[in-house]
Amino acid sequence: MTRWTFVRHGQSSANAGGWFAGHTDAPLTELGRHQATEARSRVDVRDHDRVLTSDLSRAIDTAQILLGPHTIDRHASAALRERSCGQWEGRPLGELTDSGEIELLRSFDGRPPGGESLRDVAVRALRHLAEHADAPRVLVVCHGALMRAVIGVLDGVDAAQIGQWKPGNCEVAVREADAPRLRALADALRAADR
Repeated sequence: MTRWTFVRHGQSSANAGGWFAGHTDAPLTELGRHQATEARSRVDVRDHDRVLTSDLSRAIDTAQILLGPHTIDRHASAALRERSCGQWEGRPLGELTDSGEIELLRSFDGRPPGGESLRDVAVRALRHLAEHADAPRVLVVCHGALMRAVIGVLDGVDAAQIGQWKPGNCEVAVREADAPRLRALADALRAADR
């Protein structure tokens, strides 16, 4: 059984500016770097065997700050990226809220034009995590929508409610799951989407 410690990245320029980044590489702000430094008190990196991150700089830099001088087996992957917002990347949050389009992002199966649903994110992330379930304790530094989707599925949250939780910057959540369960959940999600 693997213990997964999920940490959302610190505040990014997109978070501070109120726009959707998705796969856009929005760097950490100074506040984001400070949040990551403060998160060290909640996450003992020495208590992990492996670190997985998104390949976007806001996650990689948060992980580096959390790790400090410690050297731990580390892997960055596009499989742990934020949800692709497609044509909505770069759009202001307020604009989507005012138009009502934001509800599509809160839906488990809603896809912005050219983007991904939370279901899509959960499937790709769960499959990737299963590949790393050989390590007993894994730190996963990732993004809000990915945490929302994966943890919602692991916890058995009703699909209609998964999109309601928004983890804060550098919020920490710990769950346990082995590779067979992760693969089974990913397969069930994909089968239900056909």
